[in-house]
Amino acid sequence: MRKYLKFLLVFLIFLPGCSQKTQADQISIVLLNGWGTMEEDNQAMREIYSDFEKDNPDISLKLISMPSPENVTSKVKEMISVGKLPNLIYIGETGIDTLYSFMVEQGYVIDLMPYIEEDEEFKNMIAPEILRKWKTADGRLYTVTDVLNTGGYWYNKQIFKNAQIDEAPASWEEFLECCEKIKKWAVQQKLNTVSLQLDYDTISCIIQAYNGNMSEALKLLDRIKDYSDIEKNYTYRDRLRSFNVGHSAIYVGGISSEQKMNPNLSMEYATFPDKDNENISLVSAYPGYFIGSSSDEKQRKASIRFLKYMLSEKVQSKIWKRTGQVPSNPNVDVENISEKNDVRYRAYKKFKEAQIFVELPGNDWSSTRRENFEENIYKYFSGEISDKNIIESMKNN
Repeated sequence: MRKYLKFLLVFLIFLPGCSQKTQADQISIVLLNGWGTMEEDNQAMREIYSDFEKDNPDISLKLISMPSPENVTSKVKEMISVGKLPNLIYIGETGIDTLYSFMVEQGYVIDLMPYIEEDEEFKNMIAPEILRKWKTADGRLYTVTDVLNTGGYWYNKQIFKNAQIDEAPASWEEFLECCEKIKKWAVQQKLNTVSLQLDYDTISCIIQAYNGNMSEALKLLDRIKDYSDIEKNYTYRDRLRSFNVGHSAIYVGGISSEQKMNPNLSMEYATFPDKDNENISLVSAYPGYFIGSSSDEKQRKASIRFLKYMLSEKVQSKIWKRTGQVPSNPNVDVENISEKNDVRYRAYKKFKEAQIFVELPGNDWSSTRRENFEENIYKYFSGEISDKNIIESMKNN
């Protein structure tokens, strides 16, 4: 017993020293991200981030979580001004041709290609869409993302059924016929239901999906507006609320939108037709994670391990199941990790079966082009300007 007590005493004296040594040996890295709200997908992403430490106990990950990507952009600028750039930054779909370009040009973020080229496992995790969009002419890569953003639309099956619409339209003329049927049914039932909300994001997605002559696309929009609510200041949350309460029959958005939709709705996903009535899917690898150049080599390698963690098949599967975002790792078998009758998986299948894939406008249009288009499209709807005025304003941007 005396020997046991002596051993226990030595162990208890030694234990704090072990604990302190472990903490001292940890590499500390900071991740600035835009998943800071209490929405389900935001909470899920923060939990996935936090789980990184369980698999990597030698790394301490501190999260600075902002309410939106726009807040991240502002925070990065603030941190740059005081010389405290975080080790990892996730900006999502904001600051593409402002903050992204600035950080690269000023050397605030590192080239990831040397780390990718020396690690075959890491290399195989990178989506072709990322390399096509973000690999520079001289072979540099400053960002990778863990998800692909998608664009199509969801429709309320019950409203379609009430309006005697049997299936999703296969052409723009059929799309307009659907809108006419919904309007006629709503008038008969004395409802204020509309086909869709024409906010900026919806309008720009339709333009991009048409994938053809801008003048023709604008004339198509001019016809669609007669069946829509035109809301210049609407955000995706307003558009989503309208769809969730049954005020609008169609919600233009990606697959991940399903996670925020009313679970009691009977709904289905569809792809847009293009100008030639081919199925078209909008898809983009928006800027994702950056590693700050202020990190020392140990922190950089720890940050690379974080990127590999986020792109691992285990984590990519969690992201799909818990947030509905499409995994970017091309090796992830979405079919294998999905319920076959699940509405989200059916949406993914339709997305993958499209005949044409084009970039989302937010990842394809310059900031000047986006600003000019947003400023002028509502003037076009009101008849203040012509389609030629809009086209002229978007040239060379």
